[in-house]
Formats: sequence, C-alpha cells, structure tokens
Amino acid sequence: MKCIQKIALLLTFTGAFVSLNCHAQERAAKQERALNRFESNLLNKASGLLDRHDYRAALTIMQPLLEQATPHPTVFQYACKTIADTEAEAESLGCWQRGYKLYPNNDNIAINLAHAQLQFEQFEAAITSLAGVNLANVDQPIAAQVRYMRGYAYYQLAQYKAVLTELLRQDIKQVKPHWWPLISYSQLGLEQWQAAKASAEQWLTLESVNRTAWQVLMRSELGLNQLVEAAVANDIAESLLVDNTGGAADSTGLLAQIKAYNLAASCSRLVNPKASHAEFSAANFACAQYTWLSGRYQQALDMLAGFDITSQNQLHDDFYLLQGQLFAGLKQGDKARLAWAKVGLQALPLGSAAQIKHARQHRNQLQGQALLLIGQSYWLDGLWPEAQASYRKLAQTPGFATIADAFNQRLSSLVLFDEKLR
Repeated sequence: MKCIQKIALLLTFTGAFVSLNCHAQERAAKQERALNRFESNLLNKASGLLDRHDYRAALTIMQPLLEQATPHPTVFQYACKTIADTEAEAESLGCWQRGYKLYPNNDNIAINLAHAQLQFEQFEAAITSLAGVNLANVDQPIAAQVRYMRGYAYYQLAQYKAVLTELLRQDIKQVKPHWWPLISYSQLGLEQWQAAKASAEQWLTLESVNRTAWQVLMRSELGLNQLVEAAVANDIAESLLVDNTGGAADSTGLLAQIKAYNLAASCSRLVNPKASHAEFSAANFACAQYTWLSGRYQQALDMLAGFDITSQNQLHDDFYLLQGQLFAGLKQGDKARLAWAKVGLQALPLGSAAQIKHARQHRNQLQGQALLLIGQSYWLDGLWPEAQASYRKLAQTPGFATIADAFNQRLSSLVLFDEKLR
C-alpha cells in the first residue's frame, strides 16, 4: 500500500515537523483493515490538492470519508491535519479526539492528539493520550519527540521530578539540544543548583550565545552563592540582548566576558574568607583583581585577607596596590593610603642583570601609581599639605617627575587661591 500517512505530520515545539515513518505505519496497518478503493481514490485526489496547498478543497474531497461511522485511521491522519491547516484548530482537536476514541492503540493518532491538546494547554489530557504510546513500536526520532512532549506537559504542571525522569532516563549523550531548557528550568524549580549549573553548561556547549542558557547559569550560580560568577553570567546575558538597531552583541566583548566568567569560576575556592593560603600566587591575584573589577570590593578584600604576604613575594607590590584600590572603593581612605604606602617595598629577585633591571622598573612603576593615588586620596579628603608631600615624593620616582610637577603646581595654585579667600 502506498505510504499515505507520511503527510500526517507532527509539529514539535522547536519549530520542526516530524512524521511517523512508513515502517511504523506498516506495523500499525497490520492491526487495522486496509483502505478500500473508495477511500484510496478520495485520499489520492485530496493528496494532489494538498500538494498545491489547497486545503479547503482537499477537505471537501475528504468530507464523505469523515461522515462514515468508522473512518479509516488514515482518514483521520489526513483530515485532522488538513482541518488544522485551515486554521480551525478547535475543530482539528475534535477530529483527533474522535480518531483516538475509535483507535486508542494507534500511536500516530495518539501523538497528534496530544500535540493538539498541548496547543490548547490541556496538559493532563496530553499526558493521558501519550501514556499508551509504546516507544518500542515507533522509530527513535518519534520516541524522542514523545518524551519531549511528555516532559513539556509535566513542566507546565510544575511536576519537575517527572520532567527529569522523562528526559534524563538515558545517557546524557541521548539528550536532544532542545531538551536542555526544560531540564535546567526543572532543576531550578527543584533548587538543584549544581545540577542546573551542569545542565546550563551542557546547553552552552551547543549554543554559546544563548541568552536564556546564561540566565539559567546565573540563577544556579546565585543558588550556589557564587556571586562573582553569577554577576558575570548576568553581564553576558545582558550583552546578548539585541540592540535597538537589531545588531548582535559585539563578539570581541562577548568573548572577553566569557573568559571572565571562566576566570571567576576558577576562583570559587577563594571566596571563603577563612581560607588560609601560605603564598599569594599570580592565579590568586587574577581572581582578586577580577572580583575588584566586577565591583565586589569587600569580597575581594576577604580573598586577600586569607593570604600571608612578604616583601620576598614578587606580587607584594601588586597585592598592596590592589588592596588600597579596594579600600578606596569602600570609601576607606585611611586604610587605602596605608596599603599604598607599602608599595615599593618589594625585594628585587635574584637573576641576571636584565631581569633585575626589569623588576626594578616594574617596582618603580607600581610605586609611582601608589604615590599618585595617595596624593589624589589626600586631595579629595581636603588634606592638601599631605597631598603636596606625596607629589614631591612622586617627583623623585623615575618616570613620574612630569606628572608629579603638574599635579603639584595645580594643587599649589589652589592653595594660594584658598589663602586669598581667607
């Protein structure tokens, strides 16, 4: 028999069409009577009209078949779909319901009925319709579609455990890309933060610029109290919003943000302020620095507080420069200046003359930055004599004489102007 059923298509929630293939249909046909000549002739005529998208004319051709007491299952698969194509969705639902009542063991009719029920938000009814579908009797793509439809219905009923049972019953490699939203949101609903994070990361391996996936990741990071990672994930999600001109987010900036998220994620072990670390490393500095750049000043200070730092550590000056910037961000000027005053005390390393020269230049550069920040801090606090003293010291630092003189002259003119007003 001609494989007529191939036009009875099932619309998935991802926007694609899937139909039961001929093998599944042949298995069903063995349990049902064959089409008679009258039915075959009318369906073949209707098929030609459907190929030309003349749905109403095709439906008129099939109407005598629908008026029979017990139409053949193939009639329902043609006619119910065609009714939907005429935008008569409610009538199409009734058509599938009639077919299911007559042929409750026909998987094709059951699946299409469930799809129509989902469109009308009849979630419990859809689950009931799909309950009798034997996944062993349908091809793998259809079995996967049935599982997704069940999962979707369970999710709409807030039965999150049932969603996970349905969609995660097999190896994770069997999970379809469009299943991850249902899986991850169900895990969020159950407050399974670590599992939701893992699902979001799996999702992002397939769609790295999916805004919803980044939002799920952000929410799971919040649930895990990973505030820095959550902040970066949120920034990435926001950057994926289409701008007013319809353009996509800047790819270079996005890649930098994703790199920042990966960096923040590697810093999780440093979030605990009670952690004790013997030595401050470059990786530790990168973590604390990113935390500072993300505006988490106190959290970054807590990270730094867990380390022992000596003048022999080659990040000594970087450590105190950053610590001062963090205190300044918290409006704690006195503590900031105390930290900056320690910059420049770092011991030079052992090595070649070139290495020592480079280390000295780096130390001078950091000390100059610290003295400049100290002067600005005093200036902003109205402590002008102290600011002038800092700028005089800055002028003695190699490479900073010009900028120190400029700031000092500007400050001196302000002091004179202030004295004239008194």
